[in-house]
Amino acid sequence: MISALLHKTVFIGILLAMVSITAFSGTDDGTDGNTELWSLDLATESGEVSAEDFSAWMKTKGFEPFSYLFFKRRPKYWRVGSCEGVTDSCLVMQEHDSSSHIIYTFESAVAVGDTLAVELAYQVKTQAKGARLDQKNKEDAPLRIFLTFQTSDELLHLALTDSAAHATGMVVKSARKPDRIRYYMLPDRSEAETYEPHRFPVKAIFQKVYGSKEPGELVAIGIKSDSNNLGGESLTYLKTLRLIR
Repeated sequence: MISALLHKTVFIGILLAMVSITAFSGTDDGTDGNTELWSLDLATESGEVSAEDFSAWMKTKGFEPFSYLFFKRRPKYWRVGSCEGVTDSCLVMQEHDSSSHIIYTFESAVAVGDTLAVELAYQVKTQAKGARLDQKNKEDAPLRIFLTFQTSDELLHLALTDSAAHATGMVVKSARKPDRIRYYMLPDRSEAETYEPHRFPVKAIFQKVYGSKEPGELVAIGIKSDSNNLGGESLTYLKTLRLIR
């Protein structure tokens, strides 16, 4: 009887381990007990926001343009409208030899822990040819989701990035100094036919990128797209961006 109970306990332990490993690969149907901590709110009365009105609209949603020294990366061509192929609203991120980056700073920092995840659903339709994130003058990408962490001694940035030049799951260090920005490669969505959401465990990816260092707290989230280094155009439809636990 003890042997049978032991085998049953081992089996349950293995099953729970399998569930925990795969917990981030599914989609949220509202019944799996996940808690949404924050999401990109694309709700509007008309379902659309023009490029001309986008800067004012994003401020009502708590976003600010990224500022560096004396310039701001304000979106010139971004808008809110229908996702290509479906009727739902998307953040339409379009670039014409330009760079855009908006940031949402959390009023209260988010403890990371083991269960925090980013959920993403998007499609990339066009991206700059020849872009490489490990070369300073070729750092174009159609989509980067920046996560900013306040660790025990510094701010570190992790960018979940779509780039056809780098393999899925690859870690790429920015050529820029200091070394506080690193990229984690998402599955390239340029050939995607659906907007299936995927989840990415924050702490596990942070520690793959930065080693065993504790991520501390998540203090901001940013969205970026650019084609300014190589010129040309890029186009991404971002349908879902959520933080869940």
